Amino acid sequence: MIGSIIDGIILGCIITLGGLGISYIVLLQNYFNFTGGTFFTLGAYIAYTFLAIIPMGSLPFFSFGPGLIVSLLISMALMALIMTVIDKILYQPLRDRNSPFMFFYLTAFGMLFVLRSIIYLIWGPQLKNYISGVRENLHFGGINISPDEIFVVIATIIIVAIVYYFQYHTKLGKAMLATANNPRLAEISGIKNKHIHTTVTIIAGILTATGGVFYGLAIQLRPIMGFTLLMAMFFAVVTGGDGAILGTFGAGLIIGITQEFGTKVLQILFDNVGLQIEMSGYKQVIAFLLLIIILTTKPKGIFQGTILER
Repeated sequence: MIGSIIDGIILGCIITLGGLGISYIVLLQNYFNFTGGTFFTLGAYIAYTFLAIIPMGSLPFFSFGPGLIVSLLISMALMALIMTVIDKILYQPLRDRNSPFMFFYLTAFGMLFVLRSIIYLIWGPQLKNYISGVRENLHFGGINISPDEIFVVIATIIIVAIVYYFQYHTKLGKAMLATANNPRLAEISGIKNKHIHTTVTIIAGILTATGGVFYGLAIQLRPIMGFTLLMAMFFAVVTGGDGAILGTFGAGLIIGITQEFGTKVLQILFDNVGLQIEMSGYKQVIAFLLLIIILTTKPKGIFQGTILER
């Protein structure tokens, strides 16, 4: 059971990074980018491609080496570029024309299928791994956890702290908040809204690529991995609060633990009563049901009025 909670924390950290990428788009552009999950997958596969060229090397304690870190940095840069180009070509004209938000959703929904097709065309449907062979786990009182998973958790905490500091303690971060609160007043104050939108897209690309690579490192690469996590990412964004960095982190951990621990408990219950149901395939259903419950009881976010509201 404790192992399921640990797995949930790891999954929650990955959901948080993908959720923050979507959250930034929601904060500034006021629509949910359905393509966020596919960008998540694309970033992971881009790192996988460069890892085939760059020697992995080795690092003490971990199963990966500097090659993966370099591939991650390249993936961050390319995803920031790809998402910025797509934003300028597809979404910027819609913003300039003040198009209904339904146009944004339809465009994002179409891009989801385009990018998924590209992923399948280039990398195929096979499962892939950054690291070949069996990884060594650390054992603590019956709990098994790999050094790579510890890296994912610690790195996520550091990234969330950096993003939080940037958002609330730098001039550019405050300009982003001002643009989100009142775009016209921000423009009058000398803030270039188009530059802010570009910055937001770049940050979203970096966070999304990082989440995808961390998923591939902790679990494995799957063509639909981002799509299967999309509901969980939306849960983190919606229940964490609009643009709330700490709230998204907290909500990501909640949904991650709920999915892993909840499915484990339900699996035990169903096995005891003789029901042949494989609960691992219903994690998205749990995320959806939990989202409905929270939206019904806490429509403005579960952390409203707390420090995690930011």
